[in-house]
Amino acid sequence: MTRALFLLQHAFMAWMLIDAIRRRADGYWYLIIFIPFGEWFYFFRVKIHDPEMRWLKDLLHREKIPSLEKVRYQYEQTPSLTNRLRLGQALHDAEQYEEGAELFAKVLDTQPNERDALFGLGLCKIGLNELESAVDFFEKLIEGDRAFNDYEPWILLSRSLWGLGRREEALELLEQLIKTSPRTRHAVTHAHFELEAGNPDKAHAILRQALEHYEHAPKFVKRNDRPWARQAKKMIKVVGSGQTASA
Repeated sequence: MTRALFLLQHAFMAWMLIDAIRRRADGYWYLIIFIPFGEWFYFFRVKIHDPEMRWLKDLLHREKIPSLEKVRYQYEQTPSLTNRLRLGQALHDAEQYEEGAELFAKVLDTQPNERDALFGLGLCKIGLNELESAVDFFEKLIEGDRAFNDYEPWILLSRSLWGLGRREEALELLEQLIKTSPRTRHAVTHAHFELEAGNPDKAHAILRQALEHYEHAPKFVKRNDRPWARQAKKMIKVVGSGQTASA
């Protein structure tokens, strides 16, 4: 029994290590995975946010989402960092962006690199249409953790740059993203913005390359990216061939 648990533990560690390599995680994660229980820390901090793990994340958070009033009460009773972040997120979800931004900003006053606070404040700034500020927070977040929340800050940063009219920067960022994480979802987002920029040929090439990568991807990746592959195929039909698009 002990030997079986030992083998399972090492198999789990190897799984987390392979996942870190595939997502090109920052170097410190490899060190963390090899310390005692580090692979579990990586799993709950990084891996569990993947679409394939949604069932487990939902299972762990099956309880009813608390109301804003309840979250506020909990924060007032225990103004911990966790409760402050929860209240900030709840305020954002309730479209009370200004108060949410204030809470996230207070966290950053004492912990300027707190990733959840940077992400939450960036979201609130988008809600307030303060895109310049949103850009600053997402850029800092990406600088500190390139793979945070399955690269979602990259998408939000590109949309903020686009909204500011900085289209070339947004496209360059998305091009860098699909080189860093060639997921079908990222390619579809990049292609969408290339179409918006009037570049159907480039969008077509991006989608074709993404579908080729998808066809040769491992089964678990294909399972996760299947909806995005369908979206890519629909977009290709709309764009047509590269020659048709340029005609």
